Amino acid sequence: MTFWLPLLLGSCGLLLADLLIHVVYAHAALHRFETLPTFRVLPPPQNSPEPQLVEFATTDNLHLRGGIYFPQQEPLRGVILFCPETGGGFETVMNYAAALVEAGYAVVSFSFRNQSPSDSMEGYRSNYWLSRYEVEDVHAALDFIESEPQFHGLSVGLMGVSRGAGAALAGGGIRPEVQRIWTQGGFSSRALAMHHAMKFIRVMIGPFARLIPEWHVRVTIWFMLRLSEFRNHCQLVTLESYLPHWQGREVMFISGARDTYVPPQLSSEMCLQTHHSPETSQWVVPQAKHNLERATAPAEFDERLVSFFSGMEARELPIRPRKSALAR
Repeated sequence: MTFWLPLLLGSCGLLLADLLIHVVYAHAALHRFETLPTFRVLPPPQNSPEPQLVEFATTDNLHLRGGIYFPQQEPLRGVILFCPETGGGFETVMNYAAALVEAGYAVVSFSFRNQSPSDSMEGYRSNYWLSRYEVEDVHAALDFIESEPQFHGLSVGLMGVSRGAGAALAGGGIRPEVQRIWTQGGFSSRALAMHHAMKFIRVMIGPFARLIPEWHVRVTIWFMLRLSEFRNHCQLVTLESYLPHWQGREVMFISGARDTYVPPQLSSEMCLQTHHSPETSQWVVPQAKHNLERATAPAEFDERLVSFFSGMEARELPIRPRKSALAR
């Protein structure tokens, strides 16, 4: 007993000290984590067609606003829901999806909560990290599409950029009526934070970084994410839990070869988690930076985009009971 008591107290002391180190470093990293990157958000094109303005409610009674971009020809080939990037609104859709409208698809776009002109949620501080609220907004948009008689019987696809891509992956993952998804610059908050944390450690301490086990950094990242949730009054989404739901459906991950914010290898990892091969379900655009893949290669982007969604079939699928986006 005399031997075990000091050993037990010493072990408890080490665990508490280690816990304190994690919390201190998590708090120190929080400011960098929540500082918005300086990536470029393109303004809407000046020659964009006029949308039919729409408004619909979320389950927590916020009003989201957006627009429907209709093609000139009929009948419609399908309907695509577009989820914009942080800092963008529903009008930025024409920076990415103009070719779909020209090809005969109706494109529905909306602004997430806390993005004008949609309502803002009191107490919630949104940033570029995906929370359950953006996932709920995607569900509300899909519910709106399914309630519109003009879209009855049409195939449904999803398209998203950056944080909007993550929201589309999470929201559409448990909606079997969504046949295909095209994501551009999408990311998992946990994986992206881990990537940049390890990169920062390697820069700061060089070859000694290999002495720090990844699991130790992951624990610090976990505490940092929880601190961010507390500060911003939200629950961040673990995207990895939704990705397997895309097995059996077509996915496409678009990355920029010069994207230093969301490197292509992170998109490759997400692609694998959907049980698809990056060789067939990922396109790395040469010379492109984050969110600028179409601006870099517009003709090839548009051709690939229309070809990807042209494989959808017009069919009605039974909608299973909706799962709550609260689940991690």
